[in-house]
Amino acid sequence: MKAIYRISAQETGTIFLKKRKIAKALRWWLRENGISYQYSYSFDRTKLWD
Repeated sequence: MKAIYRISAQETGTIFLKKRKIAKALRWWLRENGISYQYSYSFDRTKLWD
């Protein structure tokens, strides 16, 4: 079962990613540019998030 990563920021909106390395790079870029974000992940494909 693969994880689905969710990154939400006011500047980018909500982004769903399947690749961990891309999610990690995006979080790094947001942090380096001083943009606040929320991050979560899930393994359940039927119910992603509340």
